[in-house]
Amino acid sequence: MPSPFPGMNPYLEHPELWPEVHSRLIIAITDAIFPHLRPK
Repeated sequence: MPSPFPGMNPYLEHPELWPEVHSRLIIAITDAIFPHLRPK
């Protein structure tokens, strides 16, 4: 049966294998773009 979510990797999404991947990724992206944002 094909994946119901094309483009997603269930291995990377599995919380037991990658428990902090989402929170660490969000923090890394925030750290990378924050210096480039201007205040409103």
